[in-house]
Amino acid sequence: MAKRSKEGFWDKFSRTGIILILLYVMFIILGFAVRLLFFSDKKQSSIIPQNQVVASAEGSSSEKTEANSENKEATNANILELKTDKQFLAVLEGNTGSIAVNMSTTGQADAGDLVWNSSDDSIATVDDSGTVTGIKQGSCDITVAVKGNETISQSVPVKVRKLEQKDGCTYIDGILIVNKTYGLPSDFDPGKLDDTAAAEFDKLKADAAAEGLDIYIGSSYRDYNYQVTIYNNYCNLYGWEMADTFSARPGYSEHQTGLTIDCNTIDDAFGDTPEAPWLAEHCADYGFIIRFPDGKDSITGYKYEPWHIRYVGIETAKEINALGLTLEEYLGVNSEYTGPWEG
Repeated sequence: MAKRSKEGFWDKFSRTGIILILLYVMFIILGFAVRLLFFSDKKQSSIIPQNQVVASAEGSSSEKTEANSENKEATNANILELKTDKQFLAVLEGNTGSIAVNMSTTGQADAGDLVWNSSDDSIATVDDSGTVTGIKQGSCDITVAVKGNETISQSVPVKVRKLEQKDGCTYIDGILIVNKTYGLPSDFDPGKLDDTAAAEFDKLKADAAAEGLDIYIGSSYRDYNYQVTIYNNYCNLYGWEMADTFSARPGYSEHQTGLTIDCNTIDDAFGDTPEAPWLAEHCADYGFIIRFPDGKDSITGYKYEPWHIRYVGIETAKEINALGLTLEEYLGVNSEYTGPWEG
């Protein structure tokens, strides 16, 4: 009887042990499952076998490829309006200029939704970023439109201009350009104010007087040596960096051309006189432009000078005035010195 009792005890112990072991294993499996479910790293990476199609919320890659091939001119309906940053662009032959475009949208859109075209690739070309390259002298239009919907578009007239050097002077489409980039030889010396410019100024002066205004010549033609004296005086007073903002270096002054006039008092006080707005409004009628307009110093290289006018001819002056451009913008050139003054 004692032996059977001992064997019964071990039978019970074995069954209990097995149950405990099974429960232990179950708890381990349950714990592992909980860990996978709640504590696994969500940023998992996976290796996708080559040639496998991966689907997304927008459709499978094979579907996208097929759709793109069938409709390369798909229109982005989010784009409502386009507006370019320029109404006119001039570039020199072989040079580039840029046109930026702003999109009014109701949703997502980017540069890939636009298409650029030139009306004459023999004159100028344009790439997908709006960079225009001048090929040869002439005119054309650059147009940017919504891909597949050319009713939403903007066009910019482009002039490709020809630069020519003659006797040390620079002419762009026949217009003599003098600024911080393009200078004159020291022996360029017309000796006086250009005859045509003088005659047109006399008309301007008379018409202003008829309205009770007094506009007269404060300064006009200056030779190279005189500009040396003026510029060096300013450098001594203010330093060359400050002088460069309002006085031209010798050989880079428009006054040396005989085509430029400083009206009345050559200082900022002129801008507060009634003559200043009249001059700005009417000077183009006589072939002059305000050479250094307000807010354009980063383009011309000089601060605003409401008294400083340059003769370019009546037709050209009216076009520049109507477009609201500087001479640099109109001709497609920069105005920058190559380095500090070393005179």
